[in-house]
Amino acid sequence: MVKRIKFKLLLLLTPLWVLLVRILARTIRWKKRYDFDRDKRTIYALWHGQALALAMFGMDRGIYTMASRFRDGELATAILKGMGFNVVRGSTEEGKAEKGGRTGTLKLIEALNKGHNVALTVDGPKGPPFKVKKGVVFLAQKTGAKIVPAVVRFEKAKVFNSWDRFTVPYPFTRGEVLVGEPITVSEGDDLEAKRKEIEKALLELSSEVVSS
Repeated sequence: MVKRIKFKLLLLLTPLWVLLVRILARTIRWKKRYDFDRDKRTIYALWHGQALALAMFGMDRGIYTMASRFRDGELATAILKGMGFNVVRGSTEEGKAEKGGRTGTLKLIEALNKGHNVALTVDGPKGPPFKVKKGVVFLAQKTGAKIVPAVVRFEKAKVFNSWDRFTVPYPFTRGEVLVGEPITVSEGDDLEAKRKEIEKALLELSSEVVSS
């Protein structure tokens, strides 16, 4: 009961969280601005722990994303919508009906086929961390969309001791988004091989963040 009350309070305070995140996002001094306008039918693949950081970079562009159908996803949905994202509830874990897998995936397929871009936390929603799941590969194969691996690095940020190493930048820090080469998935490609390719690309980009 206490947890439920706390959660409802968090939801009521969503407009405040959105305002604070927007203010924080406006203070970040980005080294380069990624040209989202050049992308059509693109899937941005990112780690769960960098979801907020990258959302600050890509807000107000109508990018589609996915949030869990469960309670934690309700808060994430409210915040992401407040930041200008289109949110689909469900999971890219195809076949898991209890997670809304099929419904969520079909909605993202429809969005991509209409030319929209999608951002996915490829090791979410609960890990294991830094292990890409096959959902993003399946989505790219079914739509012909390219996958762009992306990570963000900040000069100063708080990295929480959570399973996903959740990252929140400090105000007025410098930030930079690093992207890998686009990855495509053809009809005859092996999903596991492509999953490993995406994972390798993200880990290589992440190593640049750590070494910076």
